[in-house]
Amino acid sequence: MKMEEIPTLPRDIIVEILIRLPLKILLKFRSVSKSWLSLLSDVQFHKTHINFSMNNPKFIDYTLAAVPTVSGLGKICHVYTIRSEISSVIVSKQWCPSKTLSLSAWILGSCNGLICLTTDSFNLMLLNPCTGKFNVFPDLMIEYEVGDGGVHIRYGFGYDAYAEDYKVVKMFSFPRIDNEGKHVNMVSVYSLKGNSWSSIQGFDSGHVNGNVGVFANGVFHWEGCYDYVSGGVSSEIVTLDLAKGRYGRIALPSYEGGGIHWTLGESRGRLVACCNYESNKADMWVMKEYGVEKTWTKLVTISSPDDGRVNISPLFVAENGDEVLVKLGTEVTLYNSRNASFKRIADYVSTDDFLQVQVATYLESLASPHI
Repeated sequence: MKMEEIPTLPRDIIVEILIRLPLKILLKFRSVSKSWLSLLSDVQFHKTHINFSMNNPKFIDYTLAAVPTVSGLGKICHVYTIRSEISSVIVSKQWCPSKTLSLSAWILGSCNGLICLTTDSFNLMLLNPCTGKFNVFPDLMIEYEVGDGGVHIRYGFGYDAYAEDYKVVKMFSFPRIDNEGKHVNMVSVYSLKGNSWSSIQGFDSGHVNGNVGVFANGVFHWEGCYDYVSGGVSSEIVTLDLAKGRYGRIALPSYEGGGIHWTLGESRGRLVACCNYESNKADMWVMKEYGVEKTWTKLVTISSPDDGRVNISPLFVAENGDEVLVKLGTEVTLYNSRNASFKRIADYVSTDDFLQVQVATYLESLASPHI
C-alpha cells in the first residue's frame, strides 16, 4: 500500500486520543507535521483539553511554582510536579520549564495553566510555564493624595467563561470613609481580549483582606473584610463574580474563639479555607458543593511544628483529604494527617526580614497567554 493510501483517523477521534496524553508528549507532537501543529495550537483544542483534564483527575498533572522574594525581588523559580492519589499527594522537584519565571516578580494567581505575575517595570505578565509563551501588558497606576493615608492594593486573576476572556482585577482600597459613610475602594478590570482597563463598581462594605483573590468556580474570593467604622474583621468570604461584576459573601465555617487569621486556597476546583489560631494550630475546611455553606467539611486540624506563630495556607489536597500540601511561613510542606507528620518540600532561608515565598499551583495546559 502506498503511503498516500494509508487511511487517517477522523479529527474528533484524534482529539479524543490527544487530550488523554501527558502534556510533555503533546509538546513533542507539535513537531510531527503542520496539521498537528495547527491542531495543537487551536484555542478550541486547548479548551477541550482543559475541560477534560478538570473532569478526569487521573489524566491531569498539577504543578507548583514557588518564587522566594526579598523586598519584592524574585531570585529563582522552583517547580514541583504534583500527582494526586486517593489518599496521598506525591511531590517531585523538576527543572523550571521557563526561565521567564526567574525574574523579579510577584505571583498574583493562576488559571487554566496560566500564571499572572507582576514584574519590576510596572507591567503585568501572563505566562504559560509549560510552553514558555508569555504576554506582557501595562499595569494600572493611579494618583492619590498623601492625605488619603496610603493605599492597599489587591489583585485577582481568572477566566470569564461567558466572555471567553482572561481578566485581571485590581482593587485600590483607601483607609477612610467617604461623605456617605462608605468605604473608599476603586476597582478596575483588565480584559486580555480587549487589551484595556475599565472601572467597575467598588466594594463599599469594607476593605478586603488578602493580597491576591483566590479564583474558583468563576468567582474571586478574599478572606473577609476590615470595617474602619467598627474596627473589626468580618467572618465571611468576600466574593466577586467575574462575569456578572457582582459582589457577594460566603459564610466561613464555625471556629473556636480567640484571635484567628483565615487563609484561602483552591484545590481541584474546590474552595479551601484554613483557620489559623493563636494557639499555633489550624483547622482546614473544604467546600464540597460550591456556594452551599452547609457543605463546609473539616479535613484536618494541623498543629504547627514551629514555636512561633506561622500562618498555614492551603495549596493542594489529596482526594480523601489524608494529605495536604501547605505553605507554612516560608516553607512548602506536605502534611500527613494519618500520623500527624510533616515532610518539608522546600524551605527558603534569608537573613532579610522581608523574605516571602510566592506560590501558585496550576494544571499543565497548552493555553495561550494571547487571545
